[in-house]
This record gives sequence, structure tokens and C-alpha cells, in this order.
Amino acid sequence: MNYYCKYIDASLKSEWEDVVKKNPASGFHQSFEWAKFKNEDGWATYKIGIFNKKNDRLVGGVVVLQFYFSNGTDFFYIPEGPVVDYGDENAMMAQWKVLFEALNEIIGVSNKSQTTHLRIEPRVLEKPLFIDEKFVKAPFNLQPKYTQIIDLSPDEGAILAQMKQKGRYNVRLAEKKGVKIICHDINYENIKRFFKIYNDTFSRKKLEKKDLAFFDRLMRSCEPIGKLYFAEYNGKNLSTEFVVYYGDRVTYLYGASLDENREVMAPYLMHWQIMKDAKKIGFKEYDLWGVATPGDDKHEWISITDFKKKFGGEERAFIGAYDLIIQKDLYEAFLRKHEL
Repeated sequence: MNYYCKYIDASLKSEWEDVVKKNPASGFHQSFEWAKFKNEDGWATYKIGIFNKKNDRLVGGVVVLQFYFSNGTDFFYIPEGPVVDYGDENAMMAQWKVLFEALNEIIGVSNKSQTTHLRIEPRVLEKPLFIDEKFVKAPFNLQPKYTQIIDLSPDEGAILAQMKQKGRYNVRLAEKKGVKIICHDINYENIKRFFKIYNDTFSRKKLEKKDLAFFDRLMRSCEPIGKLYFAEYNGKNLSTEFVVYYGDRVTYLYGASLDENREVMAPYLMHWQIMKDAKKIGFKEYDLWGVATPGDDKHEWISITDFKKKFGGEERAFIGAYDLIIQKDLYEAFLRKHEL
């Protein structure tokens, strides 16, 4: 076997981030910053590296999350991973083999283990060979299965031209109305400003929402890879967005808009400014992070999907989540309580 695994720590952070950023099947969910956030959000995290035996070079691995429920059960989750060589089938399978052995050591650490399952969710369009008959399709995806991606490699004129006519019109209208887009530092005062708009939006639309403490943990943990934008009109914040910069991709993670002064189209100009800023510093794509299932007119994201589609781009459909069942009875109880 050409690979071996060992735990990685902060001393290998730079090497790890470089490997993850170059892997198209992964993203910020495999970053040290995201692991820090999940730790603060109540998850345990393990960082396992895959190393080449010939030169001891770090070539892949995983940040795996573990969540404990109050009834004593737990499950493991690998978002945007595992980080293996999806471009070379032989290398991918060899890397997965040693990684799976290392994962089994974590999962089976106790004879009293009540682990329900291991869930993986790589950012790929086709199911890789290592997701074999031992895995089952998860009934619930923890990341968006469908998303809308804007290519930032063309010039600004071409990016604007590929938008739907209504999207371009609304961008220009917001500019004409004098909407200003400002990128603010991530601190508690600005997080509270974000949350005020977010809370208003989600309360108005009667949507399930996060609390202020959640966003404080998220934004402070991800500050090295995140930015906080606001759209202002006549001195008032109308819209806001938290974006993550990682690898070649900028991701629209959370956003919200007030109902007042909707006619000035502030969110359109904010997204356009984010695209322009990202392009200037070398990012290649803007991920609008989740759209409704095609053909499902009753999907809960149908309204926001219509908004996102106005920016043009390409819809991508990932394979979604797959589960490796560890203890069938506990897994079935987990599904009944949480996902079915």
C-alpha cells in the first residue's frame, strides 16, 4: 500500500489547506476554520491526513465531525469529503482504503459505542467507486444537492451580459438609486447588525432561524475566510450577506433583506459587487449555495431560487449524502426521529 494515515494538527494546517483548496470535490467545510466553528457548535472533530509513503507528503485526508445526541447515540459526518484523488481511480481507491481503516479506529474506539452511521457528502457530480454496496442513499442531504454557480473568469461585461435581463436591470436600477455596498469588519457590533436584518427576514417569512450566538460563533471562527457585506440606502442597512472565500470559490452562505425600500433592489447590487470584488482578487466562481429541486414548484426554496437564477450561471447537481450504517437498529431509530 502506497499510503498511510495519521492525525494532523495546526503544524500541518498550511499543507492541509493547500490540498483541500486544490481538490474540486471539497471546500471550506474541510477547513480548520470550519472545524473550529463546529467544535464551538457542539461537535467533536478529528483531522486525519493521508500521506504518501515514498516522500511522506500529505496528499489527502478528512476532517470528520462527530455529533452526540442526548440519548447517548452519535453519528459521524464528512462534509465536502473525503479529500482523495478523484481524478485517478487507483489512487482514489487506495487512499480511501487506508482512510477507512483509520475511520474505523475512531468509530470503534469503545465497545460501548452507540454510533448510528457514518455520513459522507463529497462535492462530486457522479458517485465514486468507493461508495459501494455498503453505503445507502441518505434520506436527507446536509448540504444543498442543487446549487447555482456563476463563472467569474470572463470579464465583468460578459458576466453581467449572461445574467437574465431582469437581473441586469435590477443591478443597474440599484446603482441609479444610489445604493451603496460596504464590506465591514467581522466584529460583534456588525454581527448584531447582520442578525437584526436576518431575524426580521426570517420572522417575516415564518422560517426556522438561527440565534445570534450561532452567527457569533460562525463568523468569528470563519473570520480568516469570511467577509460581511451590507447594502445601504439613505443611511440604512437594507440587506446583508456573509460570504466564505476558499480555494477558487466564493460561497454565499447566509443573507437577508428587509421588506422596506424593496424597490431599490439592494440585494442585486450587493451580489454583483461581491462578484466583482471576488474576481479582482482571483476567485474563479461564485456559488449561490442552494436552489430548489428542478421541477418542484412547491419547494421551500422556490422564491429564493427565482432570485438566484436571475444572476445566470450554471446549475449543478451533486450526488448528495450517503450513509454507511454502523448499527442498524440505532440508525433506523435515528431516521424515524430526525429525518423521516
